[in-house]
Amino acid sequence: MSKLISDLIPIMQQKAIDVVKYCSDSGYPIMIYSTRRTLQEQAKFYRDGRSWSQIKYKITRLNNLGFDFLAEILHDVGPQMGKYKVTNAGPGESWHNYGEAFDAAPLVNRKIVWNNDDLWQKYGDAVKINGLVWGGNFSSFVDKPHAQYRPGGNPLRLYTPEQIKNLLVRNNAL
Repeated sequence: MSKLISDLIPIMQQKAIDVVKYCSDSGYPIMIYSTRRTLQEQAKFYRDGRSWSQIKYKITRLNNLGFDFLAEILHDVGPQMGKYKVTNAGPGESWHNYGEAFDAAPLVNRKIVWNNDDLWQKYGDAVKINGLVWGGNFSSFVDKPHAQYRPGGNPLRLYTPEQIKNLLVRNNAL
């Protein structure tokens, strides 16, 4: 999993830089700690904390929807050892896979602060001011660190398998 702004697509690189600068200039620095994830990394994260029957269900669902290349990745990464679910997004279901999302957190004395609602709201405002979608406004799963370029949730619900493949290729993710 990358932390590098340079691993984002060019427009998202600039927006990430702008968010970091805006926050810093406003007196509440942030740290970007996650940018692009490979499809394999996403699959491993998805498998954490899930039973084989849950994973098999997702594989079957991906195959039935025509995303067989993503189902194969989810199958082939093998079992994960984590006890807790890390994400609800399988491979291809996160904008991180396309280089179009990053996760960041506010800093106080150069340490991440997870429990300061005021700082999270300021970060969310910076994300929105810079033309991005903030995960803190998601209705089904609030994800305060998350910022993404495109509106909309799961990319697989927005695009056909062929469009997803093309987008992944265009963004150097496949």
